[in-house]
Amino acid sequence: MADRQDLTGKGAAVRAMPAPALLRARPAGKPGAAATSSLGVRGRLLLAAVALLLPPLLGGALLLGGAYTRERRVAERHLDETAHMLSLAVDQQLGQSQAYLRALVASPAMAAGDIAALEAQARAIDLPKGYWFRLASAVDGHVLINTALPPGAPLSGGQLGPNLQAALDSGHSRVGTLFNSTLTNQQAIALHEPVYRDGAPAYVLSLVMPSTEFTQLLTDQQLRAGWIGAVVDRSGGIIARTRDPDRYVGQKARPEFIEAFNKRTSGRMPGLSLEGFPIVISFRHTPSQDLVVSVAAPRDELGREAWRGLLVAMAGAVALFALAMGLALRLARGITYPVEQLAARAASLGRGAPVSTETLGLAEADAVAKVLADAGQRLARSSAEQEEKVRAAVAEAESANTALFQAHRMEAVGRLTGGIAHDFNNLLQAVSGCLDMLMRRAADDRSRDLIRAGMQAIDRGAGLTRQLMAFARRQALRPEPVDVADLVRTMRQLLMHALRADIVLEMALPQGLWPAMADPAQLELALLNVAVNARDAMPNGGVLRFVAENVTLAPDHTEEGLKGQFVRLAITDTGSGIDPAVLPHVFEPFFTTKEVGKGSGLGLSQVYGFARQSGGTVHLDSVPGVGTTVTLFLPRAADAPRRPAPVVEARPVDRVETRTVLVVEDDATVSATVAAGLTERGFAVLQASRADQALALLQNGDTIDILFSDIVMPGGMNGVDLAKVALVLRPDLAVLLTTGYAENLPPLEGMRLLPKPYRMEQLLEALDTLR
Repeated sequence: MADRQDLTGKGAAVRAMPAPALLRARPAGKPGAAATSSLGVRGRLLLAAVALLLPPLLGGALLLGGAYTRERRVAERHLDETAHMLSLAVDQQLGQSQAYLRALVASPAMAAGDIAALEAQARAIDLPKGYWFRLASAVDGHVLINTALPPGAPLSGGQLGPNLQAALDSGHSRVGTLFNSTLTNQQAIALHEPVYRDGAPAYVLSLVMPSTEFTQLLTDQQLRAGWIGAVVDRSGGIIARTRDPDRYVGQKARPEFIEAFNKRTSGRMPGLSLEGFPIVISFRHTPSQDLVVSVAAPRDELGREAWRGLLVAMAGAVALFALAMGLALRLARGITYPVEQLAARAASLGRGAPVSTETLGLAEADAVAKVLADAGQRLARSSAEQEEKVRAAVAEAESANTALFQAHRMEAVGRLTGGIAHDFNNLLQAVSGCLDMLMRRAADDRSRDLIRAGMQAIDRGAGLTRQLMAFARRQALRPEPVDVADLVRTMRQLLMHALRADIVLEMALPQGLWPAMADPAQLELALLNVAVNARDAMPNGGVLRFVAENVTLAPDHTEEGLKGQFVRLAITDTGSGIDPAVLPHVFEPFFTTKEVGKGSGLGLSQVYGFARQSGGTVHLDSVPGVGTTVTLFLPRAADAPRRPAPVVEARPVDRVETRTVLVVEDDATVSATVAAGLTERGFAVLQASRADQALALLQNGDTIDILFSDIVMPGGMNGVDLAKVALVLRPDLAVLLTTGYAENLPPLEGMRLLPKPYRMEQLLEALDTLR
């Protein structure tokens, strides 16, 4: 509208301008010269409009096409990662089943060949619903134990099937193919574990699992709408499927997919679903067993949003082009009349006829040309601005998608790490209980030394679990007085593993360094993050130096206005340094100069967040080509660091104990070892694996003095809720809780917590404090 006003609203002023002499004194020419064919004003305007609009439209189309390609690749990567995470979940499920088998394989009854005692142990294990054990002879395949049948029921004879024979040939646990169980009348698979006696195969112990267990596992992952998850055995039989499992479980996958599964351990390919619609399927073999996990998405779903945006943009471009052509025609009609009048008056001048003194319109033509030039410039500027906005929008969308992808990956890692920490701490607790009982029975110093070494390994495993939790940001900040010099020295070996052999590690940690108030695990992670960044900045080797000192800060010493006594820890490298343009952004979450997939952008942001949350700060100084110094300021602690109390070895001394402990633990191995340890020390022990079982025991009226419960348990009630209900039923009941990992731990309201893994002496000490 502004351009139209320029062309029409100033017409009076333009017509008042005098015509140049070129048209006032045009030389005479041949009569046919004026009729020479040329491109008219209207055609030139249309050509100009096309020439101005076509480049930005083509550029925008290229940018949108690139955005569509990137969006589709992001969707495909998400499909691959979902398949990978499902394969890990299935493998974890198989690992839990394998733990049941190996617990029986390691039992004394198996070693002694006592089939009756072994069957009693197998029936005593609280398996998930639909699971059952089967023991077969490795010689002729005769079934010796089948917990799916009532005790004493006749057992079938037979011969070694291909799955059992394959497990014996491989020498390790192996998942069989899908079969229809006649005992349960449902589809199932079995995990086979060969058992050896005197180096020769003696039995094959199997754990039969219903296929519905894997279908439920896939369903719990809550795939995107329209996606299909499936688990396939080595023969191509479908074990589990999220869509129509009753119809397709037990059928074979399509031959082209089976061929791909057999040739590769992972991949992505197009094809048809069993329902017959086009899909893109991503598959992964489980890490430890011969199962394949696949995730399929409708082919037209990948990139659907990007394609819709591309169509909208193309429609807008066509509309813009049509609008421009319409405006050009309208302007042409407004310009043609003055030009024709100008040509008529020029012809009159050429014939020598009187020429009117009124404006001939040349000045108006010059003004129109100037307006057109200005309009062209404005249009060019507008097109450039639009291109810049499109580029900025695409860049912003890419950045947001990358940040979202990184956040999802970190969340997935956090959940996986939390689950690993929970199971790993339970395993450590079970091993700790076994070693404690062995220590009480050890008859010589050599045996005790070996058991102590095992205990130290458990302590190191517990420390590793805490570091994993801190990395996954699943552990709350727990500040305490820390000897910074001692902590850095103990990290030397860990830092040497994180660095390369061509990097020299130096430490200047003076005596008399103040204790700092910080979370030791988070401080270790922060120092490790700084060391890893320094390693990447020194590809050709160099020196990494840790220097600590006591400082007293005034408010003007730091940007944050900190004041008081602090411990200053400077980490300096001799690397490539940081570009000054990048330096202001290094502490921003997800900011990284590394390629996609080479870094999360969370390392230095964790360092900054840890320092600020601890009441201190972090500064970064860097000179390109010289090196970088990261300086941590941690507040001085008022108290001295707590030294770990020496561990008192379990001694075979009987306790005079009259109390009864109700042990509530869903992990059968942990429950058994804890119950055995307490029983040996004089306690009367009752056991429950779920909260409802524990409440039933509490309501029976039996004498129970102490409730010792895990917090994380299956069912609708955790250990904290159980303790609250138990105290209502029995107000004089003493309560002690334990956990290996609990995200968003509920308030304990005065109840004592004993973290896993713990030693038996620590448990006894905690129970003694409840008197």
